Parts: sequence; C-alpha cells; structure tokens
Amino acid sequence: MKIKLWLFALVGIAVSMLVVGIFFLTVVEKVAIKNIVEQEQALLEHQAELMASNLSHGDIEQVKNWATLTAELQNVRSTYVVSHDKAVIASNTISHEGQQLLDIDSAAFIFLGSDKLYKIDDYVLYLAAPVLEKGTKNASHYLVLEKYIYPELHHFAVQVQYTTLIATIIFLVFSTSYFVVMRNGYIFKLKQFCAAITGFNDGKTAIRISEDKDIFYRLACTLNDSFALNEHLSEMLDEKANLANLVSDLAPDAVIETNEQGTILKVNNSCLSLFGYNTKEELIDQNIAIFIPPKYQKMHHDSFMKSHNLESVLKTIRNVEAMRQNGTVFPVEITISRYHTLKNNHFVAFIRDRTQEFADKEAIEHLAYFDQLTELYNRNGIKAHLKSAYFPMQISVIELLYLRDINDIHGQHIGDCYLQAFTKALKEIALDNMQLARIGTSKFIVCHHAGGKEEIKQMRSLINKELVIQNMVLKAKFNRCISSLDCADSFDSIVEQSELSLRGANGEVNKVVRIDPEFHKNVKREATLKRELINALENDGLYFQYQPKFDAKTLKVKSAEALIRWTLDGNFISPAEFIPIAEKKGLMPLVDRYVIHSVCKQIRSWINLGKPIVPISINLSARHLFEQTTIAYIFQKVGEFDIPHNFLEIEVTEYGLIKDYKKTAINMMRLEQAGIEVAIDDYGTGNANLETVLSLPIKHLKIDQSFIKLGMKTDKGKVVLENIFSLAKSLKVKTTAEGVENQEQLDYVKEAQCDDIQGFLLSKPLPLEAFEVLICDSEKANTTILQR
Repeated sequence: MKIKLWLFALVGIAVSMLVVGIFFLTVVEKVAIKNIVEQEQALLEHQAELMASNLSHGDIEQVKNWATLTAELQNVRSTYVVSHDKAVIASNTISHEGQQLLDIDSAAFIFLGSDKLYKIDDYVLYLAAPVLEKGTKNASHYLVLEKYIYPELHHFAVQVQYTTLIATIIFLVFSTSYFVVMRNGYIFKLKQFCAAITGFNDGKTAIRISEDKDIFYRLACTLNDSFALNEHLSEMLDEKANLANLVSDLAPDAVIETNEQGTILKVNNSCLSLFGYNTKEELIDQNIAIFIPPKYQKMHHDSFMKSHNLESVLKTIRNVEAMRQNGTVFPVEITISRYHTLKNNHFVAFIRDRTQEFADKEAIEHLAYFDQLTELYNRNGIKAHLKSAYFPMQISVIELLYLRDINDIHGQHIGDCYLQAFTKALKEIALDNMQLARIGTSKFIVCHHAGGKEEIKQMRSLINKELVIQNMVLKAKFNRCISSLDCADSFDSIVEQSELSLRGANGEVNKVVRIDPEFHKNVKREATLKRELINALENDGLYFQYQPKFDAKTLKVKSAEALIRWTLDGNFISPAEFIPIAEKKGLMPLVDRYVIHSVCKQIRSWINLGKPIVPISINLSARHLFEQTTIAYIFQKVGEFDIPHNFLEIEVTEYGLIKDYKKTAINMMRLEQAGIEVAIDDYGTGNANLETVLSLPIKHLKIDQSFIKLGMKTDKGKVVLENIFSLAKSLKVKTTAEGVENQEQLDYVKEAQCDDIQGFLLSKPLPLEAFEVLICDSEKANTTILQR
C-alpha cells in the first residue's frame, strides 16, 4: 500500500511539474516576456529622450558612448543608432558605423521597417525607439536594441519550478489522505492527462481533455488552452516560414543557407537561375563547395575552419569568383551573415552576379585608354602603359600633315580612313618594344628602345608612303620631333615641348626636328605676355609717356605723341616686344581701343583741371584704323569725353596692310573734316613712300628717324631729304622730323624748312607729371585753355 502511495505521489509530482512547465511555455512565458519588453522599452524610450538632446547638439560621441556602454550590459547582443534613411551612425561594433543597417543586420532592418514596437525571434528581443526632433513629432533617428532574453526566461522558469515543487510537496503532504480515497478517480483522470499530453507531444495537436466539473476542471481547461495556444503558435511559425521562403524566392540575389559544416539547408529560386540548376532538391544537403572553383576550395575550407579567418569575412562585401553547374566561372559579390540557434550556428550567403558590371567596366576602361578611331592608346593609355616600362627610351611625336585639307576636299570619312591607313603603316615598322598612341587629331606618338639609326631607317620608310584609301592613293606626309624619355613622369613635359618644336617647322614637309629650349622659352614668354597683356588691358594696367614735338622755328612745344608703356612685375616691357605680340595674337584692336579711350580721357582731365593743352597724337595701325568699327569708336570716345577734335591726332603706321585705298581715303577725309589730323608715320621706310602720299589725302608726314640719320651721312642723302621737304612744301603737306639727336641734325632740318621737330635732343618721352610741368613752363605754347 505504501509503495503504491509513493508511486502515486511521485506520479502526481511529475504531472504537476509537467503541467506547470506547459503552463509556463504558454501563459507564464508570455507574461514574463511582456514584463521584460515593457521594462526594456521604458528604458529605451527614456534613453531616446536623452539622445534627442545629444543629436540636436551634434554630440555624436555621447551617442557612440551609449551604444558602447549599453552593449556591455548582460545578454545585449547589438545596439544601433540609425538615421532616418537606415544608415548606422553609432554601434557597439565600430566597423558598422557609416554602413547601411540592411548590409550589417538584415533582421534588425526588417524589424525596423515593420513599424512594430518589438519582435522576438529565437529568444532574441528586437526593440526600437524613435528619437524625435526637438519640438516636433518627427523621428530623426531610431535606437535599436537586440537582447538575448532566454537566460532571463530560463531563470524565471527555474524560480517557478522550484516554487511549484515546494507547493506540490506541501500539497501532497496535506492531500495524501484525499489522494488515497480518490486515487482511483485521480488515477483515471491523470491517465487522461498523460494520454493527452503524450498524444500532443507525438504530434496529435488536435487532441483535447474532457473538461468535467471536478477538481481537475481548471487543470483540464489550462491544458486545453495550452494545447490550443501551442497549436496556434505552430501554425504561425509555419506561416512565417512560408512567408520567409516566399520573400527569399522573390529576392533578385541568390540566397543560400548552410550549417557549420557547409551543408546547404535552403536556397531560393534566384540561386537556381544564377548557378544553372533546375530544382532545389539538387542542391539541398550538398556542400557549399559545389559553387566554388576548385582552385579556391582549399582557401574556403581554411577560412571556415579557422575562427579568426571566419570572422574576417562575415558581414563583409567581397568580390570573388563562383562556378556554375556547367563549370563556367564568373564574378560575384558575396556577403555572409551568421545567426545562432539553440543548437548550432547557421550561415546565410547573399550572392549577386557581377558579370555585366565587369563587362561595363572593361568597356569604360577601353574608352578611357584607347582611341576609338585607330584603336591605339590615347594620351591616358600611353601614360598608364609607361608606368610599367623601363627607361630610357626614344620617343617621337609625329604630326600628320594635310588632314584638314583632306577633310575639306573629300569629307571627314576619307580623313578618318587616312588616319587609319597611316596607323596601319605605323604598326608595320619594326622597332624594339614599340608602343603607339594617338594624342590629338593628327598627332601620334611612337615610343621604343631601338637605336637612332634603326629608327631613322624605319621612319624613312614611311615618308611619302602610298596609302590606298577606297579608290584613291594619298601619300603620307608628316613632321616629327624626336627626343629621349628618361621616366614616365617627364612624359607630359616632353610631349608638350615636342609639340611646340613642331610649330617651328614653318610649313616644311617630312622634317625632323628636335626640342629647342630657346624656341620653347620664346613661345612660353609670348604666351605669358599675351595673357598678362589681356589682363593689363582689362584692368587699366598700361600707362603713357609723352614725347613733345617742337616748332622748328621757335623750338616751343607744339604738340606731343602719346607712347604706350607697360611694366610687368616691376620689369619694363618694351613696346618693340609686346606690340608685335599683340599684332601676332590678334590683340591690336583691343590695344587701339585702349589707347583711344585713355588719351581722350586724359585730355578731358586736363580740360576739367584748367591746364594748358597741346594736341596729342596716337599711333594706330592702318589695318585697324580704317575699319568702320575703329572710325566709329574714335568718334564715340571724342563725343563721350566731349573734347575738341583738333586736340586729337592720328599717326598711322603699316600702310602696306591697306587693301582698299579708295575706302581708306574716304575714311581719312572723314577724320580730317571732323578736325582730327592724320599723319603718315615713319615716312621713307617700308610702304610709307611716295605712292602712299599720292594715293591718299595726306596733310602731314613724319620723316622716319632712320631716314634722317642715313640722309645726314652723305651729300646724296641730304639732297634726297631736301627733295622730300621741298615736295611736301609744294603739296602743302606739313612735315615732322623724327629722331633729331644732335645739333647738326637740328640745324639741317631747320634750314630745310621742316615744320616740326621731335627727338632726344630737345626732349625724351616724359612721364605725365614731367610733361605737364613742361607745358606749363613753355611761355608761348600753342595751346588753348578751356573751362568746362
């Protein structure tokens, strides 16, 4: 009897503990989870309120400190501070900062996008709290907490079990007699419970216990509720698994799940199409090495067998090669994540095909480094190639001639064929380690290690080589500059100097030139002076000196010539240097306008100040003076500054550039009729000769200083000068002798009845202040004082 009683008691204790365990799994566990969630949620929301202040003041360090300190709490797996666009700005793992949450923790990313207050997945609690912008209800950031709650639930379960055990023992002590009396009924009922529990554990989830109105009524109800709840939870888990599989199959990337041994557990549809398989069954239970090319399989095995190697590849985007079912190898991008189950670790790999990306990259690199027309290297390509070449080497810059003429005559298509045919001819020459490039429309580069004699021989074979293009034959004509290249870094400099040297070919054909440092120096100086001259013209950086003209009879100041001057960085730039550059570079119209504007402005300044004034002459080129725009500009500035026309004179040079004498004569008469005197400068030299005087309405000749000097040396020269002065008198043309530098010259031109004299003997060109003093000190200056 006692044995049966103890057996009955033991069975009662076991059943009680089993019932309590099931109750815990259903109700108590739910309550415990709720308490944990509420407690953790309250702490997280409180921290979010504090974090809002830190973020509003830009205190990122406090945010990062929170992430670090929180992660040190017991059972906390991960903490994140996430921006509104799901970028991690702080984490307990420093390497995660600055990355997208999706890339480092897809589970947390999915939870954060679900708008749920919390989520529990395999005893991992996911919590999120919004960090609100100050004064608004808008969330600028989110705090995300991942905590493993199984230890807390387990601890709670142990407490419940101990409590239940103690309560059960007490219950048994006081109920032994009752159990003895009611043992038959209890045994029957307990058998029902045991049978129901056993059936439920065996998979009969629809089984239920009869709910009789007896002492076991509540227990029966509780067990039935537990059975129903667990059945519902099982259905939910199945639905979630189905949903996860559906999402996985819809993903564009291949998804592969394996265990720690590399055995494939799950794959999605994208994996099948990516690797060329028909069904998932072909891959399930296979080793992941089936996707790895043989030459990388040992490396893969080592990475997964050694924990330090494994950690280095987890959650890291890597570019590797994979193998399809048919054995073809292709580039992929792979990211591997690990998640923990109660028993072991699982790995999930996300794989994306990069075949098209690599093809696009190769196409872009080809465009970046190769010339599309000739398929030779372009400038970037040859420079990249030379980085791995050995030096020194010979380099030739070739300029193919007459390409523009061919394009104009035959069309650009023939011009392109001409370039391609020349390229083919270049490729046929034999030079040691030769590399070719096209660096401009008609410029090519040949780099090689052959000797000078061999290069000359091969290049001569190209001269006048017949290039067959469709139905015509064109001969190759080019110039080239040869030099030595000592290192890749000097490539740009050598090519630049070679291109400049080719300019010095001066229209010659099939010419070989070398780098001329002096020529480069002059070209660079011209370019520098051009740039600085433009800047000076735009910023009023030029100034004037004034050389007086004296009356030959009284030697009083009669007028003056405004001479443009330029000082750059404290150095005087002679007009003899910058005026030809201005002519060559097309800047003379700007210079002429600058002179006209400045002189008119200065005359107006003298008038406003009530100073004595003499007529001021300016030098202008005949090429630009007699264009309608120049004549209009002169009248515009004279009117703008409101100066008397007779105070402005024009000295014209470069008569050889006049193309239309009739039109030029008309424009001169327009100036003369307006009161602006026009003088022929440098008469006796160049094209300023008798033909010019007879063809144009000339009223003033300036005899060039070289003519004065040469004419004074011989009796024959003096006779010529006398005839010039006599001819001018007979034509009623005023004369001015330039360059009078000694007394003998002065006496002679006065005796020859020259009207005006200009030269260093009487005055050098004067700065503005000295010229004003000279005018004021002249007692009988031919001037007019105007008050405005």
